[in-house]
Amino acid sequence: MADFTVETYSRRHLEGMIALYNQETEHEPHIARLTPDLFTALVEAKSYFDPSSLFVALERGRVVGWVHACMAPTSEPWQEAGRVVARIRMLIFPQDRLKVGGTLVAAATDWLKPRGATEIEAMHPAWGYPFYRGLWLGGEPMGPVTIPHVQLALEVAGYKHDFESIMMTAAMKSVPLDAAWADPVELVTAPAEMAHDGMRQSWVGFDPMRTRVLLKGQEVGAIGWAVLPHVSERLGAPCLNIWSLGVHEQHRRRGIGLALVRVAARRGYESGARFCSVGTQLWNAPAHATYAAAGFLSYRIVVGRKLTLQQDP
Repeated sequence: MADFTVETYSRRHLEGMIALYNQETEHEPHIARLTPDLFTALVEAKSYFDPSSLFVALERGRVVGWVHACMAPTSEPWQEAGRVVARIRMLIFPQDRLKVGGTLVAAATDWLKPRGATEIEAMHPAWGYPFYRGLWLGGEPMGPVTIPHVQLALEVAGYKHDFESIMMTAAMKSVPLDAAWADPVELVTAPAEMAHDGMRQSWVGFDPMRTRVLLKGQEVGAIGWAVLPHVSERLGAPCLNIWSLGVHEQHRRRGIGLALVRVAARRGYESGARFCSVGTQLWNAPAHATYAAAGFLSYRIVVGRKLTLQQDP
């Protein structure tokens, strides 16, 4: 018989959930310390938050794990507006309590299965970042390899390793180098346009920016960036996070990507950031080289998982 019980979320659980989250992530300075106010403002207040899909494991009244499943919309500007996706967005339990982790994954999966999805994402980036943006590794919780028990709980439940990304980081000890341009260009920096409501809610509490580079009036590349204040307690200062970078194909290999990274770093530094972070797919060697040239170093491998559901004949 289990020595713990599982309940759905209530505010009376929140203090214990926060304490466990902070305890289990204290080794990771790029995961912000969570507070009840942050959870309420950045997670619970979103219109698609459903307390019945957040499961809390309790042992003699003490929180020993929690998992957040959700049916939530896409959040990236290039994704289909209004598409709702089944996901597990957070899984926290102590390393020595694998039974707790397995039970929570099963509860989340059972809640998601009847909702018509053909697959369930677990700590996966494919359809965006509806919760925890700006709190966990800069973006959304893909599972870092430094939390192997979380990976194991998902693996045992049938969630297969499906996506790998590398997180790269840099410290800005002085004003970053200014950008060098091969041609005269115009830079336009403005708040990122919210393409749809899923994107808008994903960024609640933050001020994402987009810097475009124009050559003869035509956009040839752009970078999306945001200063993340909530990591300051662990890092010692805010962190600039790069959340998108693109150069039009005909203008690649001319240093535009590197120049944009330097522009964003400088803007972030001017806004108080003293660290930078970015996540990019493990196979994307050109992106790795661009960030390395700007002083970024490899920091963490992070993994996304999916469960493919059997369809009734």
